[in-house]
Amino acid sequence: MAINHHAKPLTVVVAVIQNEQGQVLISQRAKDAHQGGLWEFPGGKVEPAESSQEALYRELLEEVNLSIHSAKPLLKIHHHYPDLFVCLDVYLVTSYQGEAVGMEGQVVKWVDINCLEGIEFPVANKAIIKSLMLPRYYPIVDESIGSVDQMLEHLMALIEQGYSMIQWRVKSLDTRAYKAITKKALELCRERKAVLFLNTSVDMAMALSAQAVHLDTQTIKNFSGDLPENMLYAASCHSSEEIKQAHGLGVLFAVLSPVSRTKSHPEARPLGWSTFALMADKFAMPIFALGGMKLTDLETAIRNNACGISGIRGFLTNKING
Repeated sequence: MAINHHAKPLTVVVAVIQNEQGQVLISQRAKDAHQGGLWEFPGGKVEPAESSQEALYRELLEEVNLSIHSAKPLLKIHHHYPDLFVCLDVYLVTSYQGEAVGMEGQVVKWVDINCLEGIEFPVANKAIIKSLMLPRYYPIVDESIGSVDQMLEHLMALIEQGYSMIQWRVKSLDTRAYKAITKKALELCRERKAVLFLNTSVDMAMALSAQAVHLDTQTIKNFSGDLPENMLYAASCHSSEEIKQAHGLGVLFAVLSPVSRTKSHPEARPLGWSTFALMADKFAMPIFALGGMKLTDLETAIRNNACGISGIRGFLTNKING
């Protein structure tokens, strides 16, 4: 059955509930339901007279016997199934009371986040899983580090230290030189199962068969239409408007800067943690803090609604720096 892509979506609240061990709660859909037999995060339809948060609290008590004390927006996902248009309003539940039970006879279980990719979920849930699996650190390798050989050396050092998601930013090279060095960087990451986000155009990233691209602010402002599928997207943002635009494009996460004053952009006025916290809390998407970050800033960043920290100099190794 064809659906009207301009119709109002069915709004569904979804809860990512974590226990003290860091596991998340999932439940199995009834065989005769839409997407029957698949696993999902608990939740349900928002009734006409309800807010999303009211629906979240009601659904979780009715569905899995949990009383929610606090929850914060995590993501908002629009997805067109062949027969249904849904909007998933996803919350991260940070405090609750009770023991999880399938109140409607459904199977429920707690699972480690790193096991989620091996479980069969509805397609619309995949963005939730990708968000949950984001690391806390997003180092940047760029030309301020030195020559292309030094950049590759630093990239290798980051991978060996366990960083699994890295941004590659090279702006001064011509197309031929850029492709040559970036192919080497991509190969290093593929061999060691790290994800390299290329800070370049979508067309260039596709030409290099990259799996991830980091969109700059100009691209966000000027992009029209839908981003190509089968690629991960991140975005650089400096304002609420840019975060809103990036969110509208459906990026996996954004980087908001500068939190503090930086050597690379000394003229840029820093946001400060209080402004960062307000901006990050306003949008249902993961946001990394960038600008003057040190590894020791992670706890502060998380307290101020960041999902992690990003930076260049804060991740430099002694070998490269010295």
